[in-house]
Amino acid sequence: MQIQMQFQGKSFVLTLENNAAARDFYALLPLALSFSDYVGKEKIARLDKSLSTQESGEYDPQSGDFFYFAPWGNVGIFYAKQPPYKGLVKLGAPKAEKESFITHLKAQKQDFILTIEKYPGREKNESLSRVF
Repeated sequence: MQIQMQFQGKSFVLTLENNAAARDFYALLPLALSFSDYVGKEKIARLDKSLSTQESGEYDPQSGDFFYFAPWGNVGIFYAKQPPYKGLVKLGAPKAEKESFITHLKAQKQDFILTIEKYPGREKNESLSRVF
Protein backbone atom coordinates (compact mmCIF):
# COMPACT_ATOMS: atom_id res chain seq x y z
CA MET A 1 0.00 0.00 0.00
CA GLN A 2 1.17 3.47 -0.81
CA ILE A 3 -0.03 6.91 0.20
CA GLN A 4 0.62 10.40 -1.08
CA MET A 5 1.27 13.26 1.35
CA GLN A 6 0.92 16.85 0.17
CA PHE A 7 1.85 20.01 2.03
CA GLN A 8 3.10 23.48 1.16
CA GLY A 9 3.10 22.73 -2.57
CA LYS A 10 5.13 19.52 -2.31
CA SER A 11 3.99 15.94 -2.80
CA PHE A 12 5.65 12.77 -1.49
CA VAL A 13 4.81 9.08 -1.86
CA LEU A 14 5.23 6.80 1.14
CA THR A 15 5.12 3.01 1.27
CA LEU A 16 3.12 1.68 4.20
CA GLU A 17 4.19 -1.19 6.43
CA ASN A 18 2.33 -4.49 6.38
CA ASN A 19 0.81 -4.20 9.85
CA ALA A 20 -2.64 -3.69 11.40
CA ALA A 21 -2.04 -0.02 12.27
CA ALA A 22 -1.03 0.83 8.69
CA ARG A 23 -4.06 -0.99 7.30
CA ASP A 24 -6.35 0.85 9.77
CA PHE A 25 -4.81 4.18 8.77
CA TYR A 26 -5.16 3.41 5.05
CA ALA A 27 -8.87 2.70 5.58
CA LEU A 28 -9.35 6.25 6.97
CA LEU A 29 -8.08 7.97 3.82
CA PRO A 30 -8.39 10.57 2.48
CA LEU A 31 -7.53 12.90 5.37
CA ALA A 32 -6.43 16.48 5.92
CA LEU A 33 -4.59 16.78 9.24
CA SER A 34 -3.14 19.76 11.09
CA PHE A 35 0.50 19.03 11.94
CA SER A 36 2.64 20.87 14.47
CA ASP A 37 6.22 20.59 15.64
CA TYR A 38 7.06 18.49 18.67
CA VAL A 39 10.42 18.79 20.49
CA GLY A 40 12.28 19.86 17.35
CA LYS A 41 12.42 16.28 16.08
CA GLU A 42 9.01 15.41 14.69
CA LYS A 43 5.77 16.76 13.27
CA ILE A 44 2.62 15.37 14.85
CA ALA A 45 -1.15 15.40 14.31
CA ARG A 46 -3.98 14.03 16.43
CA LEU A 47 -6.11 11.26 14.97
CA ASP A 48 -9.80 11.06 15.77
CA LYS A 49 -9.70 7.25 15.78
CA SER A 50 -7.38 4.74 17.45
CA LEU A 51 -5.39 2.37 15.27
CA SER A 52 -4.77 -1.29 16.05
CA THR A 53 -1.37 -2.02 17.56
CA GLN A 54 -1.55 -5.78 16.89
CA GLU A 55 1.44 -7.11 14.95
CA SER A 56 3.54 -4.18 16.14
CA GLY A 57 6.79 -4.88 17.87
CA GLU A 58 9.47 -2.44 18.90
CA TYR A 59 11.33 -0.79 16.06
CA ASP A 60 14.32 1.53 15.60
CA PRO A 61 12.86 4.90 14.45
CA GLN A 62 14.59 6.66 11.55
CA SER A 63 14.35 10.14 10.07
CA GLY A 64 11.53 10.19 7.55
CA ASP A 65 9.48 7.48 9.26
CA PHE A 66 5.72 7.97 9.40
CA PHE A 67 4.48 6.59 12.73
CA TYR A 68 1.59 6.12 15.12
CA PHE A 69 2.08 6.81 18.83
CA ALA A 70 -0.57 4.71 20.55
CA PRO A 71 -0.45 6.30 24.05
CA TRP A 72 -1.41 9.73 22.64
CA GLY A 73 -3.39 8.59 19.59
CA ASN A 74 -1.37 10.70 17.19
CA VAL A 75 0.46 10.16 13.94
CA GLY A 76 3.72 11.83 13.12
CA ILE A 77 6.79 12.02 10.97
CA PHE A 78 10.31 12.01 12.39
CA TYR A 79 12.76 14.46 10.87
CA ALA A 80 15.51 13.58 13.35
CA LYS A 81 16.69 10.22 14.68
CA GLN A 82 14.78 8.98 17.72
CA PRO A 83 15.42 6.13 20.15
CA PRO A 84 12.97 3.21 20.32
CA TYR A 85 10.00 3.97 22.56
CA LYS A 86 7.15 1.80 23.81
CA GLY A 87 3.94 2.56 21.92
CA LEU A 88 5.56 3.70 18.66
CA VAL A 89 4.33 1.84 15.59
CA LYS A 90 5.93 2.41 12.20
CA LEU A 91 3.29 3.11 9.57
CA GLY A 92 5.58 3.74 6.61
CA ALA A 93 8.44 5.66 5.04
CA PRO A 94 9.11 7.73 1.90
CA LYS A 95 9.41 5.69 -1.28
CA ALA A 96 11.93 8.15 -2.74
CA GLU A 97 13.26 11.66 -2.12
CA LYS A 98 13.67 10.95 1.60
CA GLU A 99 16.12 13.83 2.15
CA SER A 100 13.85 16.30 0.34
CA PHE A 101 10.92 15.09 2.44
CA ILE A 102 12.86 15.59 5.69
CA THR A 103 14.21 18.99 4.63
CA HIS A 104 10.74 20.20 3.71
CA LEU A 105 9.34 19.03 7.07
CA LYS A 106 12.09 20.79 9.02
CA ALA A 107 11.36 24.01 7.14
CA GLN A 108 7.77 24.13 8.45
CA LYS A 109 8.08 26.47 11.43
CA GLN A 110 4.35 26.87 12.02
CA ASP A 111 1.41 24.48 12.07
CA PHE A 112 0.41 23.28 8.61
CA ILE A 113 -2.23 21.17 6.90
CA LEU A 114 -1.02 17.94 5.35
CA THR A 115 -3.35 16.03 3.05
CA ILE A 116 -2.99 12.28 2.79
CA GLU A 117 -4.63 10.08 0.20
CA LYS A 118 -4.30 6.65 -1.30
CA TYR A 119 -1.72 6.56 -4.07
CA PRO A 120 -1.94 6.81 -7.09
CA GLY A 121 -4.94 8.95 -6.18
CA ARG A 122 -8.42 9.14 -4.83
CA GLU A 123 -11.24 7.07 -6.16
CA LYS A 124 -13.44 8.96 -8.58
CA ASN A 125 -15.94 11.20 -6.76
CA GLU A 126 -14.17 10.77 -3.41
CA SER A 127 -13.13 13.94 -1.63
CA LEU A 128 -11.20 14.99 1.44
CA SER A 129 -14.24 14.47 3.59
CA ARG A 130 -12.49 14.14 6.92
CA VAL A 131 -10.70 17.14 8.35
CA PHE A 132 -9.33 16.94 11.89
